[in-house]
Amino acid sequence: MTKPIVPVVVTVNLQGKTVELTQAREDSLFGRASYGKYAYAVGCKRLFGLLDRHGVKSTVFVPGAEAEANPAYIAALAGRGHEIAAHGWAMEEMDAAGIDERTLLERTHAALSQIVGHAPRGFRAPHGRLTEHTLGHLADLGYRYDASFQDDDHPYRLDADGGRGMVEVPHAEILIDATLYGQRQTHDRVMKMWREEIEAMYRARCLITLTLHPRSDYGSARASRIAALDGLLTWLRNLDGVSFLTCEEIAGQVRR
Repeated sequence: MTKPIVPVVVTVNLQGKTVELTQAREDSLFGRASYGKYAYAVGCKRLFGLLDRHGVKSTVFVPGAEAEANPAYIAALAGRGHEIAAHGWAMEEMDAAGIDERTLLERTHAALSQIVGHAPRGFRAPHGRLTEHTLGHLADLGYRYDASFQDDDHPYRLDADGGRGMVEVPHAEILIDATLYGQRQTHDRVMKMWREEIEAMYRARCLITLTLHPRSDYGSARASRIAALDGLLTWLRNLDGVSFLTCEEIAGQVRR
């Protein structure tokens, strides 16, 4: 595959009820604790339907617990050409006291491998929180890339950081929907900021990584936000030299 002039990656953090279940029981997910239910009731259909209409194959970071609870849906996303990657087990903070990081990574790895039919190649840490051991564990499990860092405008090799043979596919806080919608910004304001950021990154020939969520609180799946995202993707697809790739494809280019 020839390197595009400007690579664009659309990533989806598939965070449903696991967010609320870190603090509440399943039988108490009502009212403000019900946002995560929206992801599978409405959000995923709307968000992935839009990506499919644009012909965009996204990288979907899935917590192991979400995959275990919705195996048929995760398998169907893979069947539609979206890359399924790991996103921890149940939104745990890898650096929290008492966490058995290796066991959780192995559990998620096994669940996704069984559901999708092959091992996941990529990982994004919940909350962006890793330890000094995370990359080494991932390398041991055969992962090809991590996508948790925000320290560069271009992908780079992780050999010096313990990720033997791995690549970092970085993202940017400003291009995460949760950052802005979590502050209750309007979709018009979000799209204005995103276009300004993307235009600057496009001129500088940076990797453009967009991070979306299917939730109704800080995600992009409400009707007005999807309509705005539709317009953004239409504009982005028409920029000269832009190519939409998955994180795995980006990592493969760096590894060659």
